[in-house]
Amino acid sequence: MKILVSWYALSNDFDGNEVQLGGPTCQFHKHFYQHDLHLILSTAAPDEDPKLDRLVNRLLLDYPKRRIEGRGMGVKDPINMPDIKAKVEALLLRISEADQIDLFISPGTPAMQVAWYLCHMNLSLPTRLLQTRASKYTTTGLPELIEIRTEQSSIPVSMVLLEQLQREEDKQTSSFLITETLKPVYERATRVAGTDRVTCLIQGASGTGKENLAKFIHNQSNRANRPFVAINCAAIGDTLLESRLFGYEKGAFTGADKKTVGFFDTAKGGTLFLDEIGDISASMQQTLLRVLQEQEFTPVGATTVRKADVRIIAATHKDLRHECQQGHFRWDLFYRLSVAELRLPTLAEWSLTEKRLLIDHFVVIKQKALRRTKQISFSSASRNVLDAYLFPGNVRELENLIESLYVFADELVNVADLPSWICQPDNAASTFDWQMHEKDLIRRALTYFKGNKTRTLEALGYGSINTLTKKIEQYNLASIVY
Repeated sequence: MKILVSWYALSNDFDGNEVQLGGPTCQFHKHFYQHDLHLILSTAAPDEDPKLDRLVNRLLLDYPKRRIEGRGMGVKDPINMPDIKAKVEALLLRISEADQIDLFISPGTPAMQVAWYLCHMNLSLPTRLLQTRASKYTTTGLPELIEIRTEQSSIPVSMVLLEQLQREEDKQTSSFLITETLKPVYERATRVAGTDRVTCLIQGASGTGKENLAKFIHNQSNRANRPFVAINCAAIGDTLLESRLFGYEKGAFTGADKKTVGFFDTAKGGTLFLDEIGDISASMQQTLLRVLQEQEFTPVGATTVRKADVRIIAATHKDLRHECQQGHFRWDLFYRLSVAELRLPTLAEWSLTEKRLLIDHFVVIKQKALRRTKQISFSSASRNVLDAYLFPGNVRELENLIESLYVFADELVNVADLPSWICQPDNAASTFDWQMHEKDLIRRALTYFKGNKTRTLEALGYGSINTLTKKIEQYNLASIVY
């Protein structure tokens, strides 16, 4: 059993007599709760705190399936640390059989926090010290969960407190910007991160930031201090993929001259990110399904089964439901992978304001990365061209463009400095130009109906065959008419 224990915050969990939904207790339940029981403590005597009852009832109203209990501790002085410590120590010893006890130390007086620290250090119980940082103080605009790590000091009767952010700054992808369009996705990802063993499937076009999202989930989770290992399944054949994932024994196959550890072992305790999962073969799908079901694997050439202790996050640019309907992907594996599904929008789905913010963001990031003394800027004409271009390669294409402009353009970027395919897009996915989209639509219809103009006309809804014929001539599509 996993238990959360905390005091409630009189000034922050309530606004007068009303429960504050933005308070630390409600926010913990909204973003980070993954426990079997929450014990909320009050300084009042048992059954004598109406505010505690009001808070518990509000949480149960919002989360009816959760087990939440209020406990009056009978603490007369909220800054009397010895008294507080004695009472919470007795409580913790009563629940000592729990697998994990998380002490949420944000609510409460300094004396209460010191009592938590001392109990954590001295009782030898499976406790963790947790804090939260409000969204207004974070760079992502989302609340953050922090674990306070403790280390014994070499100096007697002292200790060192280490604040370890669950999403450590050095593990964060600093070049990524979370905009209003992305914020709902990342809010859902925060919830996914809080449920440790739930597999997650990220779907989105190439270049939309699937690996960034996977790293975000890892860094927000309890596995943040363990490895994050990414592997592109589409780039590796079946035999090599199996050996890379599970490892192999010496002599297992030609060229296996030594025992090699696989990614499931390398990522032990952490996260394994399987990118382009939609491209693996039927045989590999069966193998991976068994591993997910049994939570164990066997290295190639070995006879001993190994336990799999990783969180699986998979990603694909394909529509896996459609792939399953077509018989190209197993439904049972899909259901295993998609316990939590996230979809990343294309850059074309972002607002113009957001796209401009992203351009400016990469201008700053790439200046630092390439160690340029000055930032590039854009003429109004070049800005207009970038506004009209839809970036079918998404965030990755935009990032690469800014990097190339730092290499080839002067400080002021003009239209002539932009690549020709941006100034004159040759496909409908790159532009809002309606004629380009019309041409693409006619071409697709003619191809689909094998050049039959009558059926194409009916599908497109043109008023006459003459109109369609003129359009075919205008767009040089006569070669598709059979």
